Amino acid sequence: MSDNQGMNAEKTTAPKREYYIDVARVFSMISVIVIHVGAINWYDGPFSIYPWGVLNLFDIMSRYCVPVFLMISGYLFLDPGRDIPVKKIYTRYLPRMLAAFFFWSFLYAIITSGLATQRTLSNGVWQKLIHDTFWGHYHMWYMYIIIPMYIITPALRPIARDRKALKYFLIVSYLVSYLLTSINMIPHIYEYTAKFTQRLEFQFVTGYVFYYLAGYYFGTEEFTDKARKIVYGLGVAGFLFTVAVTTIYVLVAQFPNSEYHEYYTAGVPLFSLAAFLFFKERFKDVDPNTKIMRLVLWLSGLSFGVYMAHDFGLIVFKKIGFTAAVCSPFISMPLITFLDLCISVAIAWVVSLIPGLKKWVL
Repeated sequence: MSDNQGMNAEKTTAPKREYYIDVARVFSMISVIVIHVGAINWYDGPFSIYPWGVLNLFDIMSRYCVPVFLMISGYLFLDPGRDIPVKKIYTRYLPRMLAAFFFWSFLYAIITSGLATQRTLSNGVWQKLIHDTFWGHYHMWYMYIIIPMYIITPALRPIARDRKALKYFLIVSYLVSYLLTSINMIPHIYEYTAKFTQRLEFQFVTGYVFYYLAGYYFGTEEFTDKARKIVYGLGVAGFLFTVAVTTIYVLVAQFPNSEYHEYYTAGVPLFSLAAFLFFKERFKDVDPNTKIMRLVLWLSGLSFGVYMAHDFGLIVFKKIGFTAAVCSPFISMPLITFLDLCISVAIAWVVSLIPGLKKWVL
């Protein structure tokens, strides 16, 4: 399949493949696994600098992954040079997204409903199977984000073409969606600010549409050295801010509040924009004929399948107690991530060998 649903878009008119997109996609794919490997133990006390603080560091270092996936999709789907009419969205992209969602969701539902172990549809298993299939596994929340982005893409493309409107939209969206949200999360501030800010109707510029439009802007903007340094500086500041706030809150409260490192907080977008720019600047002229890049391109083609399948391995690991807590997280996190990546790639590769499934679920 030439385009991976949710994380790729078809290049219909582009004469040159931009290989940094493939590199960004593969790194983001791995980072998703890192987050979910650590998440198994992230909520478990005691909460201290070590080992919990190390898990938290791995987590926040990988937080650029979903924003970058959205930025890749936005860069590709909002490009005026690509032929993506409304008809194609509803007859090609959305049907394949839905087919992929229900295919992978059903496989997970077989496990989560108890059907795989009980081998019966009685005792509520049937109802749980249906519920879990339509609801989706926990990491499939991404599908509930990207599908609406596809639907509103025709309305966003004119904004992307107007450079001034695009920059204005991004500024307002960041201030309202991320900075204001973070301010409202400050203890003793929320009770005064939220009552007012929650009454403002900013839905059109809030949420993940910021990342979607930012992908097109950053993918097409030629940054000066000064501007590039500013983006990287803000990215480092956003990363350090997120690490500091999350760590301090959890250590002081001794409670695993994950709100302070979510994708809608002020620091994560800055870190994610810097990561996307880094991939673009560092790998824009990469040689696709090297062995490592051939591997990257192959993995990029399987990235959506790996994303959808990666929790199968983690389910087994958690069941047998093979988690980041088995030894130092400096060892367990990379090891478990690598093993789960191998399992996920194998699953996606097998699915890719089946013609009908390859077309509709990868």
